[in-house]
Amino acid sequence: MTANEEITEYLADFITGNKQEKIARVLGERTRHLTIMLEDIYQPHNASACLRSCECLGLQDVHIVETRNEYRPNNEVSMGSSKWLTMHRYRTTASAIETVKNRGYRVVATTPNENGYDLTTLPLDKPVALLFGTEEEGLTDEALAAADGTMRLPMYGFTQSYNISVTVAVSLSQLIERLRQSNLDWRLTDAEKAELTLEFYRKIIKRHDLIEANFWDSREG
Repeated sequence: MTANEEITEYLADFITGNKQEKIARVLGERTRHLTIMLEDIYQPHNASACLRSCECLGLQDVHIVETRNEYRPNNEVSMGSSKWLTMHRYRTTASAIETVKNRGYRVVATTPNENGYDLTTLPLDKPVALLFGTEEEGLTDEALAAADGTMRLPMYGFTQSYNISVTVAVSLSQLIERLRQSNLDWRLTDAEKAELTLEFYRKIIKRHDLIEANFWDSREG
């Protein structure tokens, strides 16, 4: 048994059985096959709503570019969802895109481009990172140029854009359902679930650091 497995097993004694079961159940539905990248989102309400949609729909990772604007979610809107997400922060769009591409993601920019994919034709055979831009200007030229493709949402009215948080929710809800109905191996690995189980236990238990220190002290004694 590894050190992390030992401490996870020990910390489980400080968590109710119901919470342990819920964590296991949630992690069983989590995915890293689909992720999002938010470029310079600045309105706290939108930042928070995006996180809430990601957590509700089972995404684990969110990539955030803060070149000009600090990402400041409002916890009352996000309902604490950021607590259960893995947040990756970057100072530049280039470093963010390079990172996700190196991790094997197809980078897809969301734009009104009629020549791009839509929610039914976007390939999911490999992991996908969806790019979303600022509330007023959308994605930067840098992001669009670095993307492997584009995806558009259906719009039939006079208005030619959705609110950013709506765009994220609409995109993820349909793509997640496609993923879940596929034969793709979209779930977390056992190692990832074990790592996140320990992380979530630590988030739940107050002063887990002291409890862990006592555990190791007793082992050494």
